[in-house]
Amino acid sequence: WRVYVSREAATVLLGGGINFATLGSEQVFETQKAIVKVMTTLEDSYAAICHAGEAGDKCLVLCDRGIMDASVYCDKQTWERILRVSALNHNEACDARYDAVIHLVTAADGAEKFYNLDSNEEGVRTETAQQAIELDKKTSQAWNSHPTHLTIDNSTDFKGKLLRVLSSICNVVGVPAPSKNVKRRKFLVSRANLARAGFEVSTSDCEYTYLVSTDNSQHRLRRRALDGVYLYTHILRTAGANGEMFDVKRNIDRNQYLMLLAHQDPDRMLIRLLRQSFVFKNRNFQLNTVLGVNPKTKGGGRSPRVSPRPFDGIQLLMVWTDEMGEVELPGAPAVHVEKEVTGMMEYSLFHLSHYSREAGAQQGALGTPPISPQRPPPRGKS
Repeated sequence: WRVYVSREAATVLLGGGINFATLGSEQVFETQKAIVKVMTTLEDSYAAICHAGEAGDKCLVLCDRGIMDASVYCDKQTWERILRVSALNHNEACDARYDAVIHLVTAADGAEKFYNLDSNEEGVRTETAQQAIELDKKTSQAWNSHPTHLTIDNSTDFKGKLLRVLSSICNVVGVPAPSKNVKRRKFLVSRANLARAGFEVSTSDCEYTYLVSTDNSQHRLRRRALDGVYLYTHILRTAGANGEMFDVKRNIDRNQYLMLLAHQDPDRMLIRLLRQSFVFKNRNFQLNTVLGVNPKTKGGGRSPRVSPRPFDGIQLLMVWTDEMGEVELPGAPAVHVEKEVTGMMEYSLFHLSHYSREAGAQQGALGTPPISPQRPPPRGKS
């Protein structure tokens, strides 16, 4: 692998003598706009270098900070203005730009004795431990809508923390990690009310379409709608040498999505779910509520499905962790967990998408009403 590091833009600019405490509102706007401009220029430059390589070259760009970090250091109106003048929207600045977001929790939260400003040679960091914790939580929340948002807390020593970062990166690019792999654990939920529990939630509408495969790998498409903007992703599931599974995700444009959509597997249905992303105890969770399918069967009959319970209403809580023992989950009234279903095929989207033609003929004869998911109307950019 060829690895490039796009260094933190804020340190370069603020290290030149800028003191936020002395800036007026217009100066804050110009400073944050400049940080975003330098950041995007560096990132785009490294990406261009990668794309200019030979076909088949494996290239990775690691970014120290990302565009959404800048939103934490100004008010909402200023940030929206910065996005406008930068010709960006939230989706372009957050969800579509980065393949993954790995958030390293500040040492001030969980490793207090190691938090200091000794390495702050440029003098741009001045936060107390409590201020650092508050900014850290705001920064994590700024990225909450990203579909691959991973948090690395201080539950281990620093070497262990770095190994978990490395494992997370390996998982994203689809290669075995030198240490424990980060795994996705899945829990069946009987009912949930995140709003009542006071969680800050990012809600998106996702559609999954499985494609015909000619290489024994699982290919699927995801169309994700958030605030009227669509994000299209191709997901390739592969197996490592030791049997571990990797989902390698690549964002694509609408034309590529439509082209690949023509290769939909006729034996599998489109799955639609409501995804609520939130943070609990420095862990990123997703609550997926399966809403229904888009039945595309010949003759207009219903697409039946194999499911451990009625299709509508299945709720699954997901969390990424390197722990296979007890993991602290949010409790009632946020979520009521029935049991862990990690590794159980009957609770996988791949299983739920299966279309049984024989059962379909039987249910069609009985006059079973079709599932009619309420698709969101096209809004904004698609």
